[in-house]
Amino acid sequence: MAKITVNNHAYRADLLVFDKDGLMFDSEQFWIKMANARMRSISKHCSTDDLIAWTKLMGVRTEFKHGGRIEATYVDPVGILAVAPPAEEVVILAGFLVQHCGLLWHKARNLAAAIFTESDAGIDLSRALAPQPGFVNLMKRINELDVPYGVATSDTYDRTRDSMSRYGCWDKVRFVITPEDVERGKPNPDMLLFISDKTGVPTDKIAMIGDSYVDVAMAQAAGSVGIGVTVSNEMREKMVPYATEIANTLDEIRVDR
Repeated sequence: MAKITVNNHAYRADLLVFDKDGLMFDSEQFWIKMANARMRSISKHCSTDDLIAWTKLMGVRTEFKHGGRIEATYVDPVGILAVAPPAEEVVILAGFLVQHCGLLWHKARNLAAAIFTESDAGIDLSRALAPQPGFVNLMKRINELDVPYGVATSDTYDRTRDSMSRYGCWDKVRFVITPEDVERGKPNPDMLLFISDKTGVPTDKIAMIGDSYVDVAMAQAAGSVGIGVTVSNEMREKMVPYATEIANTLDEIRVDR
């Protein structure tokens, strides 16, 4: 059993569960690069006005660059692009293509999937992902203590594996749970309930650590310890009704045996 100390308050947990984007890695630049990759692919099939409508729907702020090119400059951390799992994004894009491009549903669905495949291939993780302050040191400490941990993310399994492997944090990951593994994603408790069934650890002995209100809301719904990590006042306000504790950075979380 591990002892997790945050804000001078200590909690006991048999299992640690981490979110990925925004918590382990600086997601701001990743989201911007993802938005630009999506926009490059979408622009092949839609007008400029349609593309701008998509960015507004997804919570992406843009600017016109030299030559009339539209480029993402900011992604809302509680917007659809940042929060929605990839499978839901595909459905949203397919619906958008029906409404704005006049496609039949089956064609829109297939095109949306193709756009995602193409744009994902255009994202260089080594350039897009930088570790958050405290991430590498916290993982090193947890591995030294042999504290079991895993990941519950709205991202894909492959991207989670690839990004964590870049910083030597993959070998001891016990599990990765994505929206494909459960009926309902965050903030519903399904991921933590699935992890509890998979590991045999009761939910009240699980500590969930994430950078979004959906992470701590999921923890509260499952009866787990929910630790939020954010420097955003807006996100902190959203976390307050759900979080057991809120820290500014991973450096403020201490793990001992």
